[in-house]
Amino acid sequence: MKLFYIGAATFLLILLTGCQESPGEPDLEPLSRNEISGTRLWQRITDESDYTAYGQWAGHQGLRPGQSPHGSLHKVFISKPLHTAVPLEEAVAPEGSILVKENYNASEDLVNLTVMAKVKDYSPETGDWFWAAFSPDGQVMAEGSPGGCVSCHEGMKQNDYIIIKSIDEPQGAF
Repeated sequence: MKLFYIGAATFLLILLTGCQESPGEPDLEPLSRNEISGTRLWQRITDESDYTAYGQWAGHQGLRPGQSPHGSLHKVFISKPLHTAVPLEEAVAPEGSILVKENYNASEDLVNLTVMAKVKDYSPETGDWFWAAFSPDGQVMAEGSPGGCVSCHEGMKQNDYIIIKSIDEPQGAF
C-alpha cells in the first residue's frame, strides 16, 4: 500500500510540474502599427520579455562572424512566433516575429543592437518589417524603415527580408 501512495504522489508531482508554464519568453500580443516605435520595441524586448531568452537559429548559435554595418561579430536571437513557425514554405514570417542582432566589434565589445519586428500593415512594400537600431543602453539610433536597412535587406525579399538564415529550412528545437 505504501508503494501505491509513493507512486500516486510521484505521478501527481509530475503532473503538476508539467502543467506549470515554463520560464522563458512569454506569449505576448504582437505590437500594432499604431503603437510601434523604437522606444516601444525596446520595452518589448527588454521589459516585457528578455530577448536573450529567445531562441537562436539552428547552426548559428552564439557569437558568430559578422559584416558591415553590423560589426565584426554578432549574436542573433529570434522570438517564439518566428522560431516555432519555421520552416515557412511561403517564406513570410508571422506577425509578431522579432529578430534581435547584438553587434560586436573585434574585441567582443557590444556596440549596438539592430532589431526587426514584423508588424501587421506597418509597411507592406517592405514586408511589414519595422527596423530599429539601439545603443547598448537602449537609446534609439534609428527606427522605422531606414534606407540603409531596407536597401540591404531588399536583396533577400524572397526570404521575407531576412538575411541571416533561410526561413524555409527547419530550425531545430526551441
